Amino acid sequence: MTTHPIHHETLAQSPFSGQYVHELLDLDMEPAGPRPRFDDHRWDLRGVRDTPIQFHPLYLVWDFSEITQPHWQLLVREFLVALRAPRHAVIAQLPWALRDQLSLSTCAQRRIKAVAWLRWLAEEGVGHLGELTQQHCDRWLHQRRADGLRSTSLLCDIVVVKDLARYTEMFTADRYPTGFMPWSGTTASQVAGFKRGGENTTPPITDAVLGPALRAGLYLVETVGPHAAALAEHLAARRSIPISDRRPRHDEYTELLADYIARGEPLPELDEHHVRERMAAGWNSDDPLLRVTFAELARDLRTRRFHAPELRRFREVTESAAAQVGVSPQWARDAALVCRADSGDRVPWSRPLTTAQVDDLTLIVFNAALFVTSTITGMRSGELMELNGESLLPPEEVTAGLMRFRLASTLIKGQQWGGVSDEWVVIEPAYRAVELAIRLAGAKTYLAAPRPRESVFGRFNLTERFRAFRRWVNSPNGARLGLEPIPDGDITARMTRRSLSLEMAHRPHGLWAAKVHLKQVSVSTTEGYAARPGGAQGRLHAEMKREEHTHKLELTKAAYRAYRDGRFPVGPGARGLIAAFEHVDDELAKLDATPATVVATDRHVELLLKKRAAALHIQPANYCWFTDPAKALCLKLAGTPTADQPLAGLCDAARCPQATFNAEHREIWAGAAKTTETFLGNPRIPVGEKQRLTAEHDRARQVIAAIDHATTREPQ
Repeated sequence: MTTHPIHHETLAQSPFSGQYVHELLDLDMEPAGPRPRFDDHRWDLRGVRDTPIQFHPLYLVWDFSEITQPHWQLLVREFLVALRAPRHAVIAQLPWALRDQLSLSTCAQRRIKAVAWLRWLAEEGVGHLGELTQQHCDRWLHQRRADGLRSTSLLCDIVVVKDLARYTEMFTADRYPTGFMPWSGTTASQVAGFKRGGENTTPPITDAVLGPALRAGLYLVETVGPHAAALAEHLAARRSIPISDRRPRHDEYTELLADYIARGEPLPELDEHHVRERMAAGWNSDDPLLRVTFAELARDLRTRRFHAPELRRFREVTESAAAQVGVSPQWARDAALVCRADSGDRVPWSRPLTTAQVDDLTLIVFNAALFVTSTITGMRSGELMELNGESLLPPEEVTAGLMRFRLASTLIKGQQWGGVSDEWVVIEPAYRAVELAIRLAGAKTYLAAPRPRESVFGRFNLTERFRAFRRWVNSPNGARLGLEPIPDGDITARMTRRSLSLEMAHRPHGLWAAKVHLKQVSVSTTEGYAARPGGAQGRLHAEMKREEHTHKLELTKAAYRAYRDGRFPVGPGARGLIAAFEHVDDELAKLDATPATVVATDRHVELLLKKRAAALHIQPANYCWFTDPAKALCLKLAGTPTADQPLAGLCDAARCPQATFNAEHREIWAGAAKTTETFLGNPRIPVGEKQRLTAEHDRARQVIAAIDHATTREPQ
C-alpha cells in the first residue's frame, strides 16, 4: 500500500479548532440557538437567522459522525469552512480556492456529496486520500453513470471531487496526492456531459390537465371558498372556547338533548372512520348510538369528553333523542345556494359535513388557492412559501375603477441567505386566492388571523397538494358542483411557471381557463417588471419574451413553408407577406449561386425571416404583420398613427392592410358570422344597426370563404 506523506492524527490541530461554527461560516444566529464549535462531530445550525421556509431544518444539522474515518470527518469540516469563508486568512492565500462565498444551502449539498464520495472510497479499500488515483475516479464515475444519474446531478458530484483538490494545501489530516487533480485538463461540466444554457427542459402542464384544473381551482376559490372559510372560522372559534375535564351532570346533559329536540335538530354525526374504529372495538352495527359523536355533545357542555360511566348513564336519554330527531352531520346543514360550474343551476355549496369533513374541505380549498396562485402569478415555490400575513399590500386605484394588486414576498433563488424583499403585481383572482388562504390558515390555527410573519402556505410539495385537490374534484363532491374531471398527470411548481410563460408567449391560441383573461396576466407581469426590473417578476417577463420571440419565428417559418408549398396566406395583408417571402426566395437563390462550400440551411431561412417575425403580433382572429404603423387601421381609428404597437381592442382585421388569416382563425370568424346572423334575425333590430351588422356579417363570410378556398385547394 502506498505510504501517505501526511501523519494522520485523529486529533490533528486544525487552524479552525475551538472556534464557533457560525462565526467561521459568517452566519447570524438567533439568541437562543445552539452554538456548535468547529471540533464538534455534529453542527446544529437550526438557529440561523432568516432561514427560507423552503429550506428544511434537517438540512441544517450536519452530522460528521456518519463518516467512519475520523481524519475524513476533519477534512469535510475544513472543506465546508473553505467553501463558506473564502476571505479567511488561511483560505485566501490558496491559489485555486474559490473566491465567491457559497450559499449555506449549496454548502449543505456539498457536504452530502463529499460524504458519499468518501464512503465510496472506503468501500473500495482506500484508507487515505494520498492513495487516490485517476483510476479510482474513473471507476466511481462509471458507477454513478450506471446508477442512471442525469448530467445535472452528476455535475454536482464531480464538482465536489474536483473541489477537494483546490484545498489540498489547507487540509490538516488528509489530502489528495500533491499536484493531483481528478480529470485534469477538463471542467466538471465536460466530465459530466452537461451543457449550460440551451432550451428550457421543464415541460408545461398539458392543456388537457391545465384547463379543467384551473377552472376548478378558480371555482373553489371564488364560489366555494368564502363559505368554506366562514365555516372553518366558526369551527375554529368553537374549538378555541376553553373546556375542562369536569364530569357533566345528568340534568344538564338531559337539558342539552331537550334543546336539540325543541329545535328539531339532529344529533351530531360521527365521522365515518371513527365509526369503523368503534365497530372494530366491539360496537354493534345496529346500535342506535353508533354514529353519534359524543365529543361534540361534550363540547356543547364545555367539557373535554364523556367517560365510560357517563356514557352508560346517558345511553337511555340519548337513544330517545336520536329516535326523535335522528343523527346527521352537524355542519353546513343549511348551506347557501351557489351556481353549478357547468349549468348555472343553483345547488347548496356543500352537503352536511362532520367536523372531520370540514377540516378536509378546508384543506382542499386551501390547496386550490395554492394551485391558482402558483399558476396565474408565475411565482416560484420558494417565493410562494415566503408569503405571510403581511403579503397582501393594499390595492391601489390607478384610475377610476382600475385597481392594481400586489403581493409582497421574498426572492430566494440566486440571492444571499435569507433572500431579498420583492413585490409581484398580480391580477385580482391571484390576490383573492392569497387572501382566502390567509383566512383558512388562520382558521387552521384557531386564531382570528394568522401571525403576521407566519408563512401562509408553509413548506409544501405542490405535486402532492395537487393530487389531493384533483381527487376531490373527480369525486362525487366535485361532480355535484358541476366541475369537469381533471385527467391524470402530475404537476410541479416549475411546470406552472413554465406553462404561464408559454401561454403568454403563444397568446391567444393557448388554452386558458375561463374567467382568467390572459391579457390581464400579461399586463400585470409586465407592470411588475417595469416597477422592479431586477425582481423575480422581471425574470418571468424575460422568460416569456424569449418564448414569444421563438414562437413568432416558428409561426413565420410555418407561413413561409406553406407559401413554398403553394398554400398562400389570405386577407388584406396577404400581398405584402407574399412579397416578403418572394424576397427571401431571391436571397436564397443568390446563396445557391455561391460556391458549393456555402449551403442554404434552416438557419439562413431564420435569419432572413427574423425581421418579419419581429413584426408579427398574434391576434385572436388574425396575424397582424405590423411593419408600417402608417398603414395600421387600428392606429388610424385611434388617431395615433405613430404608435409603435397595434391596438388589439380596435382591430378590424377584415379591412386592415396588414392582417392575414390562417386555418386556425376560421372558428372565430365562423362564430362571429353566426352571432351576427342571429341578431339579424331579430325583427326588433333598428335599421341603422341592421345595416352595420349586415356589413360585419358579409365581411366575416368573405373571410371564411377565403380561408376555406386557401385550405382546400391543391398545393401548387
